[in-house]
Amino acid sequence: MRRFAVACAATLLAATILVPSAKAQGFSVYEHDACTMARGATGVAAPCGGGSAVFFNPAGILGSTTRFNIEGNLTLIAPTGNYTDSATRVQTDLQKHTFPVPAGYATYQISPRVAAGIGVYAPYGLTTDWPTTSPGRYLAYKTTIASIYVQPTIAWAVTPKIQIGGGPVWVHSSAQVHRRIDASTTGIPGTPLTLASLGVPTGTDFADAAFDVSGNGWGFHVGALFKATDNFSIGLRYLSQVKINYTGTASFTAVPTGITLAAGNPFGVPAGTPLDAILGAAFNPDSLLSNQSASTSITMPWQVVGGVAYKVLDNVTVLADWQHTNWSSFQTLALNLKIAPSITSAESYGNTDAFRVGLDWQATPTFAIRAGALTHNGASPDQSVTPLLPEGNRVEGTLGVGIKLMPQLRLDLGYQYLQQQDRRGRLIDPPTGVAPTPAMNTGLYSFKANLFGASLALGF
Repeated sequence: MRRFAVACAATLLAATILVPSAKAQGFSVYEHDACTMARGATGVAAPCGGGSAVFFNPAGILGSTTRFNIEGNLTLIAPTGNYTDSATRVQTDLQKHTFPVPAGYATYQISPRVAAGIGVYAPYGLTTDWPTTSPGRYLAYKTTIASIYVQPTIAWAVTPKIQIGGGPVWVHSSAQVHRRIDASTTGIPGTPLTLASLGVPTGTDFADAAFDVSGNGWGFHVGALFKATDNFSIGLRYLSQVKINYTGTASFTAVPTGITLAAGNPFGVPAGTPLDAILGAAFNPDSLLSNQSASTSITMPWQVVGGVAYKVLDNVTVLADWQHTNWSSFQTLALNLKIAPSITSAESYGNTDAFRVGLDWQATPTFAIRAGALTHNGASPDQSVTPLLPEGNRVEGTLGVGIKLMPQLRLDLGYQYLQQQDRRGRLIDPPTGVAPTPAMNTGLYSFKANLFGASLALGF
């Protein structure tokens, strides 16, 4: 029985344990200020006031009309989506949740030419939550990753027209993946057969696997702002890649199958013996499905953003940004477990580009109206689209307002609608250990989201 437990655990681990991967624009969060969000996320050439320039262009924290600025932002993301199996036509819906994404900033104008600030934001984050009965539960039914960036910043006016700024970033990241293990795919020692040959139905859960890790890393963020004229400006910023070395645990919990074995079974146990008694040995201490330490590493990709802003009227500004994210650095993912064999997953990501346009109209001295649109492609190839994050090409539209509640207190509100192009993806791991082919894609993913943002900025 011990030999069987070791054999089945090795088979299952080699086929089923993965960690969440950094996935394209769908894994990137850019909604860290309601003012910027409302105008299509444009802002590198003309950041909104209040302190959010720490993220949108570190050079832009200089030039505020107030000496101190404090800003808090909260974005609520409400995604909906589903998966439709190509063979059965059965549709499975994502669990409905609303996810909060906070951000905060503070800046101080040291002199007319020097400013300092600090920001806390989360540019890479993800939660996907499917029912535990979903057909993709053997890849993942719940995935969460959060990367918190803390960035002290200093900006300097080199000349009246040129500003530069930047600072280091410290990153804390955590990741969790939950998935089920299918008993029917478990091999029977000494034979080429699996438990399916004994009548164990496909889709019989016998274990729940949870991978929980965290780690820290360092990078940097720099920006430049060129005010060519009073009406026209150009901005550029670069956020470096950050390598995170994660450590944590892989834990396994038995899920009862309720199956009993028939007489003459290959395990030599009496008829009526519960299958769970056989499989349970895999969870014993020091067995391959016992709780154990785990580690991996993920590199958060670098991103570069360039843009322009032009005042067509004294109170109307049009903006345009372009962003390039270096996801091609994410080709493979290796998971190391203390007892079980290491696992390597091929991801083969490509770089992404986003294009944004925005409009900011200061309708009255106390009321602004904003709008925008953006589009971007996905990074993952067809064979890497899974329940972890079924991302794809997206188009988005935004609206919002800015309200001056008091001479030095401003409230910004933003709304963003996200529509993702339907995309086929897979629910099974490749049996050969090499990257799956598009032919292995087994269903269609659909996804959209509503986002609501609010920022409160105080200057004094």
